[in-house]
Amino acid sequence: MQHRPENINGILAGVFSVVLWSGLPVLRGMTDLPPLQVAAVALGAAALLSGGTTRLRAASVPGCPAAGGTGYWIAGVGGLAGALYFYFLALGLGDPAVVTLVTYTWPLGFVLAAELRAGRRPQPAMLTGAGIAFAGITPLLAGGGGGPTPTAAWLGGMASGGAWIAFSLYLRGAGPLPAGAWAGLFGRAALVVLCLHLALETTLRGTPADWLAAAAIGIGPYGLAFMTWGYALRHGPAGLLGTLTYAVPVLSGAALVALGWSPADPRLALAAAAVAGGALIASGRLTAVRPKRHWPRRRLTG
Repeated sequence: MQHRPENINGILAGVFSVVLWSGLPVLRGMTDLPPLQVAAVALGAAALLSGGTTRLRAASVPGCPAAGGTGYWIAGVGGLAGALYFYFLALGLGDPAVVTLVTYTWPLGFVLAAELRAGRRPQPAMLTGAGIAFAGITPLLAGGGGGPTPTAAWLGGMASGGAWIAFSLYLRGAGPLPAGAWAGLFGRAALVVLCLHLALETTLRGTPADWLAAAAIGIGPYGLAFMTWGYALRHGPAGLLGTLTYAVPVLSGAALVALGWSPADPRLALAAAAVAGGALIASGRLTAVRPKRHWPRRRLTG
């Protein structure tokens, strides 16, 4: 099967987005700023990048859909801000590879939540995939080579995943957002997180490297990645792109182990395979690629 040029470009854009998302825990490990401060800097950088891209395209900057609605502020702004804060908090409390795997069980929760929200009963494949994923990460409760991951880190990763589910449900209902809408969403989330930082944390001066790493999170995983992912969804095969997202925790874990920031534990590899495989089963990708058998019909005679 030959892919059209636009499909190839869409696939490449999707791979680029996945690689950027996979580098998020590495960038977080390069800055010693507190979680809310990092989130505020990252979201602010993402807002500036999105707004600048819109102006370069000489396009109008439309407002965010239902920018004053309750769903927008709770699930949109709050979901985005919460996803970053709880993830950054959890990364500072436990093994970053374990935290990333726990956080990235959220696509499974999103699939189940989307089905329930639509009034449909979850399919057996969804429940089976979720069971496999959670069974795979259970052995990590005992800790990897670097010792047990604190309960607070697990809870932070789960809270980040829950925030991603809420944010994704909002995006599903709002539809595709133009660059101007992304700028407004990032900007409002940055303002909320900044207020929380000033109220709950002590602002650290840090080093230029700390600030650059925090800004790089907004430019890469939360700036360029969102834009290239939007291009990928418009020009690439949706089924393959959905499958690519399940590689994020695997690539993140491999990078952290390679850098020596997480121990090379067999349970980590098993958990990564369980999360990716469980997500594939839950989404129906594995059954979708299974070829159908066509039995020859008997020719009736007589």
